[in-house]
Amino acid sequence: MTTTTASISADPMIRLQQLTKTFPGQGRPAVEQLDMDIPAGEIVILVGPSGCGKTTTMRLINRLIEPTSGRIILEGEDVTKVNPDQLRRRIGYVIQQVGLFPHHTISDNIATVPRMLRWDEKRIRARVDELLSMVGLDPGTYRHRYPKHLSGGQRQRAGVARALSADPPVMLMDEPFGAIDPITRDRLQNEFLRLQETIRKTIIFVTHDIDEAIKMGDRIAILREGSQIAQFDTPERILSAPADDFVADFIGHGASLKRLNLSRVRDVALSDWPIARIDSSRAEVLAALQASDKGAVLLLDADRRPARWLSGRELQRDDRPLNEIGLPPEALVQPHATLADALNEMLKSRYGCATVVDADGVYQGNVDFATVSAEIQEMRRDARDRSRAEADEVHAAGAANA
Repeated sequence: MTTTTASISADPMIRLQQLTKTFPGQGRPAVEQLDMDIPAGEIVILVGPSGCGKTTTMRLINRLIEPTSGRIILEGEDVTKVNPDQLRRRIGYVIQQVGLFPHHTISDNIATVPRMLRWDEKRIRARVDELLSMVGLDPGTYRHRYPKHLSGGQRQRAGVARALSADPPVMLMDEPFGAIDPITRDRLQNEFLRLQETIRKTIIFVTHDIDEAIKMGDRIAILREGSQIAQFDTPERILSAPADDFVADFIGHGASLKRLNLSRVRDVALSDWPIARIDSSRAEVLAALQASDKGAVLLLDADRRPARWLSGRELQRDDRPLNEIGLPPEALVQPHATLADALNEMLKSRYGCATVVDADGVYQGNVDFATVSAEIQEMRRDARDRSRAEADEVHAAGAANA
């Protein structure tokens, strides 16, 4: 049998060696001789068709399911035979249904593993408050609430906080955003990517959604049946050079649009739309608009937060105060959002642009369709250049071996 190996470095955070799981009565293994290296500090996505073994693979890693054979190496230690409870305390786990204990407060849920580790209560309280703040839940508001009093997105944040409670080096995330409405899902994805820049955990993330995989992953493992690796590579490489027809079919059409999940708003040049203070005179606002080639001007409040969009028609024909005319800015994105997120917001915007704000809501600039189009063209050029370079390398290698 041919075994596909996904090796990244000599010292990965996790190394799976010939990992196999056969369930009683099954004709073939659910996971079959899987070799994979998971680099430290990266998000590695397991994605593939239903029943390919991706969730089984994840559960083998923290031994919620015991492997039939093979080894699991964590930070250089073979943990295949160690006490599974002790192993799980080194690995955070977030699932789609969140899994919070319904009769425990959010504070007690987050404190579960630290109490198992016999932390003192003062340290536990400090850690709970730190994590609630980190995931965007005010400790004073949410500490003593029960899961039923939280929205789906808030429960998901609490689940992430609980997984981080003992500061594990590794997190497993099994379709963590799958049961949430699309708007909340996009927001939580972006918040988690921002959080990951700070915590730099090694994360194995299961999803069935290739767009989510491209957006969230540093590397993606596309799996066939039996957790056989079809391709294990960066999102850029998978989009520009699918390993075979199975990978290409799984990616599907629209690779250019999918590439928008690879670019962040912070990495592109923002568009120059006219702005003015909301306490400016009508003449000043109209002058700012007429000095540009845009169809609307954005008014900012005293703290430079977006307040109103005003068109030239509204400025000239509506005599009401400026803060009563026009439209409030609803298409807002933060710098960590992807260009795909920004495009979604633009499609809802009256003026075809998304306004970029920082975490405090302070205006940073705008992204419009010209920005997105330019980025797509740049991605296409990069993909063509890489393809030519790879073809040249293959040709040179062939000539050297001739």
